[in-house]
Amino acid sequence: MKVLSWNVRGLGKPRTRQALKKVLHLHKPEIFFCCETKMLAKQVYVESRNFNFEYCFAVDRDGMGGGLALFWNAKDNVEIKSFSKHHIDALVHNDSGKVWRCTGVYGHPETSQRHHTLTLLKSLAGTFSLLWYCFGDFNEVLYLHEKSGGRDRNLNLVSSFREAVEACNLMDVGYSGYKYTWSNRRYDSQFIEERLDRVLCSKNWTDTFQDSTSASLVNWVSDHCPILMEVKERDKATKYEKKSFSRNYYEDMWSSYENCKNIVNKEWAVFGGRSKANLVQQFQKIAKSSLANLKIWSNS
Repeated sequence: MKVLSWNVRGLGKPRTRQALKKVLHLHKPEIFFCCETKMLAKQVYVESRNFNFEYCFAVDRDGMGGGLALFWNAKDNVEIKSFSKHHIDALVHNDSGKVWRCTGVYGHPETSQRHHTLTLLKSLAGTFSLLWYCFGDFNEVLYLHEKSGGRDRNLNLVSSFREAVEACNLMDVGYSGYKYTWSNRRYDSQFIEERLDRVLCSKNWTDTFQDSTSASLVNWVSDHCPILMEVKERDKATKYEKKSFSRNYYEDMWSSYENCKNIVNKEWAVFGGRSKANLVQQFQKIAKSSLANLKIWSNS
């Protein structure tokens, strides 16, 4: 099943509708979450007929901005559970009987209101224990390096977002294609890019579904890129293979903690002064020991 998320910055524009039709025709997503329709719900329902979706749930715009919509087809059993000006939460029932959670999020664009997005995430996390796929325009980055140009993001807000994701037992699925999903479309020294759109999933997502990344698609009508993702169930052979050959990975978020640096420095101090006859083996030993201690620290 393919899922598409896009902040279109106005669904009523002819150029936007044309571009969206091309994206839908090319990638054929079964579920489409749309941010900033800038339309009333009844207007979105009329437009949905042009996109070959049988069902649509829409949230009215807020003044002249905002507005959300979730589109899907009859063969995909989607059950709307809750909604607001900043989210649509639903359950998806697969043909195999598996049920997973699908939440489209539109983060508060105002910096002073950004904490409400984090409160919303934490509130949603407590309502179900199902596997969770959470995506959209969060209007925030997880790490400072996800912004290029301009002034640095507010470190406290970035850290709060990362902590909220961790508190919700979610993780970023990663991406393929271009790193940044939004730009201010200016030139030279005024050009700014950020990764504001992303896909989060439950940490145990891959127990049932295959590993996947989100793909940033090219567009020419919005300052945001469409984000495409695919949900595939694991078969028994895949589950066995993953269980038998599990691997540990370094979590990028650890780098922001002083304890992480202390653990790595300690391992280098222990092993780094030993014989350098085989530097490759020495590095592998230090990396393995550091990762083991970091895993213990992160779970404590």
